Amino acid sequence: MFGHIGGLIAGGGLALASDRATLRIDVDDESARSRHLDELARQRFPVNVAFVVAIVSGALLFFADVEAFATSRIFWAKMALMALLLVNLAVMARVESALRDGVPQGPLESSASAHARLWRRRRASAVVSVALWFVLVLAGTALASH
Repeated sequence: MFGHIGGLIAGGGLALASDRATLRIDVDDESARSRHLDELARQRFPVNVAFVVAIVSGALLFFADVEAFATSRIFWAKMALMALLLVNLAVMARVESALRDGVPQGPLESSASAHARLWRRRRASAVVSVALWFVLVLAGTALASH
């Protein structure tokens, strides 16, 4: 249980801190953007390790009482939230990569508008991430008391 909760706290805490920084950054300040993208890249590894610890320990908890969890709607809601969080993390990584490597622009889009579009997408993903982490903790709490 400690591995599961510790992984969620570590991964979620770092992710929330990164999301907060994304929401606070001045996207018109090029040096701030660059530093922020570097920081996001550095935090990706510890967040992913903590998330893997939470997933592996969660799987062990599941296999310890398959009968109870397999029929629990709360458990399956939590798994759906985990899937959404993974999709959102993949979207964030893709957007961050595009911001670091050069913004792809559409045929009728300027570089500046493409850049602004990607930062809006990254900020939207940060908001979704914050919401998903908190709802995931809520689902885990409901599951533990169920």
